[in-house]
Amino acid sequence: MMEESFQVIGLMSGTSMDGVDLACCTFSRSNDRWSYEIQAAETLSYTEAWKKKLLDLIHADAVTYVAAHAHLGKLYGGMIKEFIANFNLNPSLIASHGHTIFHQPSNGFTSQIGDGASISAITGIDTVCDFRSIDVALGGQGAPLVPFGDQLLFSKYKFCLNLGGIANITHNVTDSLTAFDICVANMALNEIALSSGLPYDDGGKMAAQGKVIEELLRKLNSNEYFLRSAPKSLGREWYEKNMLPLLNTNIYNHHDLLKTICMHIGEQTGKAVKQFHGGSTDELLITGGGAFNKTLVECIRQNTNVNIVIPDDKTISYKEALIFAFLGFLYIKNEININNKVTGSERSHIGGALYRGNYKL
Repeated sequence: MMEESFQVIGLMSGTSMDGVDLACCTFSRSNDRWSYEIQAAETLSYTEAWKKKLLDLIHADAVTYVAAHAHLGKLYGGMIKEFIANFNLNPSLIASHGHTIFHQPSNGFTSQIGDGASISAITGIDTVCDFRSIDVALGGQGAPLVPFGDQLLFSKYKFCLNLGGIANITHNVTDSLTAFDICVANMALNEIALSSGLPYDDGGKMAAQGKVIEELLRKLNSNEYFLRSAPKSLGREWYEKNMLPLLNTNIYNHHDLLKTICMHIGEQTGKAVKQFHGGSTDELLITGGGAFNKTLVECIRQNTNVNIVIPDDKTISYKEALIFAFLGFLYIKNEININNKVTGSERSHIGGALYRGNYKL
């Protein structure tokens, strides 16, 4: 019988392409309450060639796409082997989110590359991957999936906000769970910073020097997505079609663009929190790379009436990798890991696909 304390490595590659997050975690349950420990964690950067390939893949031909899927799986497998050796780990399971290229649930598909078969073959470790596809097949959004982990691992907070490539929020209340993608976040902020020659806006220092472009802010806030009810989710396709064309660096300076995007995220977060009647006694946990952006956090503070909690750096940076490790752990335990109240699918279910590495004939 499987012990609940064995090591699981979670792998997360976000749409902002900050890098590959690896977290080795253990989980335990007592009186139906879950707890966790992140035993080791690190972020490994993509090469510039891989960044370009991932950005261009949405427009690539089928052979290029399939090759990238296999080759990225081999890259991930090598990263994980090195991670295991560097930290002297002994994991029983890998849970890989992979990297999202296509996310079009309204058209019946989503796709995260980074071949789980290659990861399993290279590491020799059981690998769970492709968490989203079954939910989309069941009529759901396939996203967000992190809120199920929020509910079980971070239930003390009424709100959990993740500021990754896309900002998403979880509303935790007893026996209920609502979550959705709020708006694009670091995907846009990093792209503007890159056009200035920087990988990201360190601490929000560039945005702090800018002024809000009111006309642009109104355009950003007026998209029909923000009028929709949950469940709803976003992908890079939506960003490239609806948001990127508005961020014209030939018209606006970089500092003003960054400040305006921060305010857009702040206002949309405020709208989401107010939807659930968030008050001064409620806590909003903020994680993801955007939690280090002081200007962005201040814009959120200005637009909400809740107590903002910024946790330790490890939780900020690796919460999503932690939660996908947890979803993989639940998969192996044959327990539900996707909540249809969040995704809108026909039923709650067990998401993921397993490639066996730790097998004996």
